Amino acid sequence: MKKTSIRQLYWFTMICHIFVIICGIVASVIITVNYNSFIESIGKVSGVIFLVGVVVLLVVMIAFSIRGIITLLKDLKSLKNNDYISIIGKVLKFKKNIEPESGVQINDKPIVLILNTSEEVELIINDKIMIGETYKFNYLRHSKIAEVSSEYTKE
Repeated sequence: MKKTSIRQLYWFTMICHIFVIICGIVASVIITVNYNSFIESIGKVSGVIFLVGVVVLLVVMIAFSIRGIITLLKDLKSLKNNDYISIIGKVLKFKKNIEPESGVQINDKPIVLILNTSEEVELIINDKIMIGETYKFNYLRHSKIAEVSSEYTKE
C-alpha cells in the first residue's frame, strides 16, 4: 500500500484551489470582453440571464477556493515544522460510502472516533482504510488533511 503524505496532499489541494481561482478569473475576463457576442448569439434576455448565472457561479467558485486557501495557510507553519496532531482512531464510516460491500475506501472523508474519547473527527485522506479498523492518524488542525501513520494493534 503506497501511502500519501500530508505534505503531498496539502500541496495538491493548494494547487487545485489556485487553479480554480486562475480559471475563474480567466473565464470572467473572457466573458467581460466578449459579453456582446454572447448576448447576440443566445438572444438578449436569455443571454443576460446566462451571463449573470455564469458570473455568479464563477464568483462562488473563486470564493470557495479563497476560503480553502486561507484554511490551508493556517496550517502552513505546522506543515513546515512537521507539527501534526496524532490520534489513534477507529474508522466509523465515510462521508460518502462508494463501496458499502467491501468497506474499503480511497480518497474519501472518513469519520474517525478518537479512542478513549467520544470525539469524532472528519479527515481528508488519500490512503486505503477500512470501516471498523483502528489506525494511527496524523493530521493538520485546520484543514483536517491526514495520513495513516500505521495500523494500530493493541499490545
